[in-house]
Amino acid sequence: MNDVGGASHKMNADIDALIAIQKIDSEIARKTRLADKILPEELEKIREDHRNAEQKLENFEKQLEEENKRRRDLESAVEDTKSNIAKAKQKLPEVKTNVEYRAILKELDNFEKKIVAMEDEQIGLMETIEEKSSEKERLVREAAAEEKKFNAIRAEKEDGIKSLKNRIAELQTQRKSILNGITPSILNNYEKISKQRNGVGITNVVDGSCQGCYQLITPQLYYLLRTSEGIFQCPHCNRYLYYIPEEEKSG
Repeated sequence: MNDVGGASHKMNADIDALIAIQKIDSEIARKTRLADKILPEELEKIREDHRNAEQKLENFEKQLEEENKRRRDLESAVEDTKSNIAKAKQKLPEVKTNVEYRAILKELDNFEKKIVAMEDEQIGLMETIEEKSSEKERLVREAAAEEKKFNAIRAEKEDGIKSLKNRIAELQTQRKSILNGITPSILNNYEKISKQRNGVGITNVVDGSCQGCYQLITPQLYYLLRTSEGIFQCPHCNRYLYYIPEEEKSG
């Protein structure tokens, strides 16, 4: 009980209960946002880093396999060309004209040039593949590190989400225990206002200003809030209002 200008101030029971409900609702909203949005988003970011590292390794291995395939194809092509050279040489004793002989020699020369080009490409590929072996080892380590990091953070985030949901369940139980003591019409109106005003259906007044919309209320309404047990709403945002004397705030 407090005196304001000679009049005593006592909190209305419904308002007192709504203040408790508002505190619970605000905490539920914060923890629900953490459990359903913030922590899952943080986990998804780590999961994305893990996927990117795996994808980078997968793309690298795919490219490396393509280069190894090209090297094997070149080996096969060189052998086929050498076989063609052998067949062409077998024809030389059988030629009867200079034109045929020159044509076979030209064919042999083309085969030799083709072999040289393919062998040069093979050497380049082998050097590239050898260089990439150390790069692959680095990517494998990075992917393993990201996987380890992801698994650790996933366990941490999942534990956090579980704890938050347990706390939310406790708060909802506390909320239900308070609801029965509130006048139904006032509770229904609070719920309606709360949905319309970003989850805040009741707020305090400081220095004649509603702390929900930060608009000044009339001096008469401010006086009534400080001296009566009436139930009042902000004329601007419609939230329920309450007043806490300075000595209670500091206490």
